[in-house]
Amino acid sequence: MSKIPCEIIQDLLPSYIDELTSDVTNREVEAHMEGCEQCRNVFRQMKAPDIEMAENEEKEIDFLKKTKKKHRRNLILCVAVVWAIAVGFFCARYYLDGQYLNTEYLSYNLDVWGTELAVAVNSTSDQGIQRIEINESEGVVDITVRGVPKSIFYQTTADASYTASEPIRQVWIGDRIVWANGEMISPLTSRLYAVYNPYIGNMPSNGKIVNVLNMTAYTGGFTNELQTSEEPYSWKMVFQNDFSADRQDVFEERLKLYAYIYLAEVGNLNEVIYEYKVDGETKTLSVTSSEASEFAGEDIKSVGRDVNRLEKLVRKTGLSNVVLGGASVESNAQVDVSYIDKTEDFMEFTVINFAEDAVYGMGLKVDCGKISGHQSMREANGEALQSGLNVNFQLIPEDFASEIEDGSQATIRLSVVDQDGNEHEVQGEVYADLYWGNRYKLNLSGNAKDGYFLGQ
Repeated sequence: MSKIPCEIIQDLLPSYIDELTSDVTNREVEAHMEGCEQCRNVFRQMKAPDIEMAENEEKEIDFLKKTKKKHRRNLILCVAVVWAIAVGFFCARYYLDGQYLNTEYLSYNLDVWGTELAVAVNSTSDQGIQRIEINESEGVVDITVRGVPKSIFYQTTADASYTASEPIRQVWIGDRIVWANGEMISPLTSRLYAVYNPYIGNMPSNGKIVNVLNMTAYTGGFTNELQTSEEPYSWKMVFQNDFSADRQDVFEERLKLYAYIYLAEVGNLNEVIYEYKVDGETKTLSVTSSEASEFAGEDIKSVGRDVNRLEKLVRKTGLSNVVLGGASVESNAQVDVSYIDKTEDFMEFTVINFAEDAVYGMGLKVDCGKISGHQSMREANGEALQSGLNVNFQLIPEDFASEIEDGSQATIRLSVVDQDGNEHEVQGEVYADLYWGNRYKLNLSGNAKDGYFLGQ
């Protein structure tokens, strides 16, 4: 043991423990403690708090790690639960509430008598029908169809019946009126009724009427000139195409039919003027309100706001409108429907050929559910079917495997044959209600390279 007194060694121990003393001092302290049990005990007591503190710090770190891990696990669990609830809520709302189905993608059969209503709906899209909602207010019944992705649980057809609290005056499916005061309203009439325009000066609203009629499918593009400074107010359309003299009479009659609709649909319009070329020569055709009234058999200005009168006018013009299927077709097909006085033993389909390429044959197929009828047409001499002229198909009851009842809903498809004998499917499907004794007119346009279209 060193000769240094214990008091000095014990005074040095804190510095020794903190490693602040020199090597010489360290050797003296260690040599002293080897022979002095008292100083060794003091040294151990001084070192004990550091060991305990280190152990406590280690335990505290372990506790914090465990707590952090637990909080992370709880956070992940909470996020997963919230995500599951959100997905569950979305799925529940989507499948339980469904989404609104646009009337454009629905076909329907409707019966109304007094306060009773029965409707059968078919979805022409990839949506199954989830449910049919029916509400009423003051004799007007609103039908809303909601859909979900088609599955074994939700098919594309559904039906419903309803008893109103008072006699039914009108029935709407979605945003379209389909029945009023005892008669069915055609899709074209319903669309026209929705876009009635009281003022000729509102050109965007005029354009909506043109779009509903799909007139450019027949005439091609045109520019507009409005005369609104003084009465009579007029709307002049200047067509860009040059038309053949062979088509002039038919073309001008068709323009008159469109004019009757425009004069009914635009409240203060007094005259429709067309300017066009026939084999290079400029022609003008004018239709006045009085002429339209004479055709309608009543004041043409009382027609546009009354859906039943408008339906009567549309039927008298022979214009009708149906929905095209197929996402590749952007516009609605235009189908004329008129009654054939001769017989009710056949239905006639007239295709007006506006194809840009030479067409050497056409095929027509009419599907009524599982029942279908079809015909093909080619010139006997092997020449092309002339552009601008009509191709007529007449189907008789024997063309179908079983009886087709009046009012049956049908899908009409068309194909064409080119010069090399290649068959091309015309893009789009036309949906129509079939009646024996009716004539249905369709427009064919397009070419082999870009595709053929109905009403395009």
